Amino acid sequence: MNFDLRKLLVLLAAITALVVGGCGGDDGDDGGDDGGGGGGGEALSEEDYATEIDGVLTTFGEESISLGTELSQATTPEALSSGVDDLSGLTQTAVDDLNGIEPPEEAAEAHETLTSALEGYLSDIETLADAVESEDPAAAQEAALQFQEAAVEVQSDLSEAATQLEEAGIDPPSE
Repeated sequence: MNFDLRKLLVLLAAITALVVGGCGGDDGDDGGDDGGGGGGGEALSEEDYATEIDGVLTTFGEESISLGTELSQATTPEALSSGVDDLSGLTQTAVDDLNGIEPPEEAAEAHETLTSALEGYLSDIETLADAVESEDPAAAQEAALQFQEAAVEVQSDLSEAATQLEEAGIDPPSE
């Protein structure tokens, strides 16, 4: 089962729209921790690397779809906060998993771009979670607008990572 990196861009945009649409509430929590697998240490072959990132992004994508459904149904500040918290945990897991993968030399730049993009997205989610937790609807709404802008930047970074992988001769995750 392969996951298209470019589809992740669309998915992040959809999640962003759902989160932004639900903001204006209050209460929340941030968090998320989880380890990942992958390797670390010895660089993977191009084929093994592609398989590893495919696994990470497939899991991230599939779980994000489920989470997006939950967020779209959030009707209370508590539900929104819980959904943002879950998004933070999910993204942290993907970042940890990517950090556990040692890319081949040809993919090092793309891997750094990919990992940095999701780390930036995680930081943006945590900023949003803090604003939702503040119980200040205006602050939550402002943070949601900033989150939407940041998501556009993340999408651009992920697109750049896909291009870098292609230029390195590594097929980015795709169906």
